[in-house]
Amino acid sequence: MNRKIFYSKILLFGEYGIISNSDALSIPFKKFEGSLKISKSLLKDEILSNNNLDELYTYVNKSYSFSNILDLKSLKKDIDSGLYFKSNIPTSSGLGSSGALVSSILINYANTDLNKKDSNEIKKIMSIMESKFHGKSSGFDPLASFFNKPIMMSGGNVKLIEDIKFRDFKIYLVDSKIPSSTSDMISIFNQKMNDENFMNLFNNSFIPITNKCIYNLINNSTNFLDSIKSLSKFTNENMNEMIPESIDKIWKSGLKSNDYYMKFCGSGGGGFFLAFDFKNNLKAKLSSFELIEI
Repeated sequence: MNRKIFYSKILLFGEYGIISNSDALSIPFKKFEGSLKISKSLLKDEILSNNNLDELYTYVNKSYSFSNILDLKSLKKDIDSGLYFKSNIPTSSGLGSSGALVSSILINYANTDLNKKDSNEIKKIMSIMESKFHGKSSGFDPLASFFNKPIMMSGGNVKLIEDIKFRDFKIYLVDSKIPSSTSDMISIFNQKMNDENFMNLFNNSFIPITNKCIYNLINNSTNFLDSIKSLSKFTNENMNEMIPESIDKIWKSGLKSNDYYMKFCGSGGGGFFLAFDFKNNLKAKLSSFELIEI
């Protein structure tokens, strides 16, 4: 196999907005990882992973175009020999477990030179593959795992970023301890977008604020605090049904105190959420929650 380790990812900005052509920013997160393994004696979780790989194989095998992208014969042979994805990436959490899996398959079973494909072509391939798990995927999420670099989407084009600095603040993952279903959250969002008032608010407020957050973060602007506060406030007020009650309470507390601001990490509903700590006191404020610093 060509590459062994595939890291989780964190979508810092762009959830839902990317569907409407907003900018997006995703980074690899090396605390969690996965790799492809083969065993003749699979344990319970390994059997489940093997079955998931077999379902992915069946899914992509239905698409004629994938015969020119993946060595499907070798993939099926290895699946039947006990191929599985050994991973400590939490599932249903927003950290890209399916994206890491999809990246591992594409890189290790490609029958074409991926170096000759640009990042937008890779994104399109990823979109089809990851749709097996989420119903609909932009293909953007897996790219941070695929390239193992921060990835920015702007104007429909993918750009690799060498490094991002978090200055004057820290970012934490806040574990809600509640499983999240991306497909369920996307369904809720799509229903909300059928409401003209919400659609106008989303397109005219959420997306511009998201773009400002990304611009200000990448350019180390002092305006980043104001933009992340605006994004946090908009999300809490207009997408509140996608925030668990326990998270909603501390979300509102952050907005009131101005010590920290929260946002989705992925689709919302559960799993992890992001907290931007500007006063360096988040661990004390949220001592009852499991926090992981990025």
